[in-house]
Amino acid sequence: MELVEVAKMQNDSEALVARSLLEANGIEAIFRATLVQSVHPITIDGVGEVRILVRPEDAERAREILSGHRGPDLPAE
Repeated sequence: MELVEVAKMQNDSEALVARSLLEANGIEAIFRATLVQSVHPITIDGVGEVRILVRPEDAERAREILSGHRGPDLPAE
């Protein structure tokens, strides 16, 4: 199954917050990182980002949930 990216986070901590919000609302989410954070713990030009992926049928709702909870831990895309 093809998954849809709904957000990009700067680190694992932000991604964990996002995934928790989604799962609390019944949406399964997975991470895809461009580089292992323990090796390179910062993001430079997108390298090191953590992408949040969900099923296509959950994408719109997931974006709504995440956009309603933006703050210091959830930067805008």
